[in-house]
Amino acid sequence: MVNSFLFLNFLGTGEFVLIAFVFLLLFGPDKIPGFARSAGRTIRKIKDASNDVKREIHASSKSVDSISSDVQSDLKEIESLAQSVKRGVKTSIDN
Repeated sequence: MVNSFLFLNFLGTGEFVLIAFVFLLLFGPDKIPGFARSAGRTIRKIKDASNDVKREIHASSKSVDSISSDVQSDLKEIESLAQSVKRGVKTSIDN
């Protein structure tokens, strides 16, 4: 909870009370609960969207890791074939 209010570090108590008072004057006591609810919904949607993006990135990295392991095994196989061909050519040249 503390991390979400880090941008308010520069505000003192007096400044915060002044902002709250101006907010109350502008919107009135009737509209503030509705504003708070809509702000809460908006924040929830943003958090859900960021969590979806994180999940997509994690899923993509897992698929890249599996592809990477497949590529590594293919590279090892190619390397062993290349070594086999190299030994065969060397044997042919030596004979």
